[in-house]
Amino acid sequence: MNWQQGSRERARAISALSEADRAAVFNLERDYMLGRITRKEIAEMAQKENRTMTYEQFVKKSESGEKGTLRELSKFAKESPELYQQYRERYHREQDEQTRLHNRRLTENTFKNKPFSIR
Repeated sequence: MNWQQGSRERARAISALSEADRAAVFNLERDYMLGRITRKEIAEMAQKENRTMTYEQFVKKSESGEKGTLRELSKFAKESPELYQQYRERYHREQDEQTRLHNRRLTENTFKNKPFSIR
């Protein structure tokens, strides 16, 4: 389908909406065009509406030691395995990057303010 601005299909779809939904679509498009929100934020809004776990919720549950979070993550992995895999890979990349930054800071601070001959 062609959902570009001004297309017939888009006009039909918008005309089928209620007045409140039409206003919400207009406001969302306006905010996106003005740069107030990003595609990522729009995708997260859709996930919340569909009751799908967002990445932030995934991270919070992964780092939480609360009882029952592993069961929730397993349920999420069964319901949407592709999204779970994406979240898991992103989470591990971010953790690896944090570890690298931490290690870099440790080594920089170890050799800071020491004469060259000691290094």
